[in-house]
Amino acid sequence: MIQTFREQLIDIEQLFFSWLVRVVISAALVGCAWIDDAPPLDIAAHLIAGYVALRVVFEFKAFERALPFDLRVFKAGGAFFAQLLLGLSFLAVASFTERLAMLAVG
Repeated sequence: MIQTFREQLIDIEQLFFSWLVRVVISAALVGCAWIDDAPPLDIAAHLIAGYVALRVVFEFKAFERALPFDLRVFKAGGAFFAQLLLGLSFLAVASFTERLAMLAVG
């Protein structure tokens, strides 16, 4: 039973980590844009981050379908948790990038 559950988690893991790469890259762009203070770079970085954020939000149903639970409440909760983790990952990487660059500059 546990082995079957692990096999069913493969779909959600692949979906989550494919989005995590996109989120981390957009967060790094935003973090770098905060440092440079160049309006075109800042606008472009925020547009990319906004696009990725909207795509993640619209993937809620895909996250729900990928979860191996039978109850809709667990599926919705798991999808929400996955998206929450992606959002927190964005904030962590953007803050880290900005602080790292501030250390290097100042």
